[in-house]
Amino acid sequence: MGPTGSRAGGLCLACAGVGLWALLCATSALAQTAGSRNAAPAQVRPAGATRVAASRSVGDSRRLFCVLIGGMDSDPTAEQLDGTARRDQGNSGLYRLREDLHAADVVAEYFNWNGTRAGQLADPQPPHTRAIVDCLRAHGRQAPRDRLAIVGNSWGGHTAYEVARTLATSDHPLALDLVVFLDPSSTGRALVPPRTRPVTINRSVNYYTRNRFVWGPLKIAENHDNIDLGDPTTGYLRPDGPPYQSPFDFPAHVAAEWDEQIHADIRQRLLQLCE
Repeated sequence: MGPTGSRAGGLCLACAGVGLWALLCATSALAQTAGSRNAAPAQVRPAGATRVAASRSVGDSRRLFCVLIGGMDSDPTAEQLDGTARRDQGNSGLYRLREDLHAADVVAEYFNWNGTRAGQLADPQPPHTRAIVDCLRAHGRQAPRDRLAIVGNSWGGHTAYEVARTLATSDHPLALDLVVFLDPSSTGRALVPPRTRPVTINRSVNYYTRNRFVWGPLKIAENHDNIDLGDPTTGYLRPDGPPYQSPFDFPAHVAAEWDEQIHADIRQRLLQLCE
């Protein structure tokens, strides 16, 4: 969805989405226990500021292939697709992140949450996880030494989980070096969020607001970071920024998709895979 406050269209879309998400939240609220968020794992700060070289020599034996999966109604606009949108314009924050990763010499592909490509969200017969799984497997065959990563936002986070689970339960499992969940949500798609992590995920990170319609912290013991965007000590809650600490604020959920500071931390973590 468009960044709230950056353009009238994005703001109206976010406001209109509140009603829909309120309805979806009502259908899943009964499945969430009141104590599900009380025992949050330890929080972490953003990744270090060590700069990674943007370009690498042709002789490097390993690169990064990253799949980005957008959320509900986050299909990129025509201006984003043709490269004429400003950084604060458009309908997909992850598509903007994809362009930034390209500039850092990362091979990155964008999918909508239903498995369609950019600009095709309304396809009447979307391929869902199959298209993303096929894309990852195809790259794995072509470049078996490359690192593989997924970044999923909102409903795209739920899809990222489904992709990893499919890869784990297939006859030929495929490992994912890093999966990034950006304020993931299963509201409207599943009664409860995932409780376990597929074995194919080597490392994961979960950035989350305190909205009641998102996953919140994941209780994963090893190789996992929970980053509470609503906790002032993590550095993302700013006086003039989105109210990530609010229990129900749909525009804050949308804002996380576009947050430049979050994107910078995600890029850093992704690029560290190739160090």
